[in-house]
Amino acid sequence: MHKTWALITCIFLTVPTMSWAETTNSIQTPEHQNLTLGDKFEDMQNRMKASPIKVTSYTLVDATKPNTLAVDYTYEIENFRYNITIVDGYVFKIDVENMDK
Repeated sequence: MHKTWALITCIFLTVPTMSWAETTNSIQTPEHQNLTLGDKFEDMQNRMKASPIKVTSYTLVDATKPNTLAVDYTYEIENFRYNITIVDGYVFKIDVENMDK
């Protein structure tokens, strides 16, 4: 019983300090340009003006686009982590995570 309470207490103490990514429709780049869902991959590259810290490709799990390749580009800029998903050459999803939380 003591271990259960210790585990529950630990979870409640760590959850508020975890940071969660939020999905958004657009972001503003460091150069104050907007990047929006549906923009071309080339536009993302030109507007971000930085190299991604990580690139991950995988098969998209989406009923509307079966067997489709997705590529996630992860950037860290000014205490924010941006995860931009490209599908079929276009921005499909944008997640933003505040790393200060």
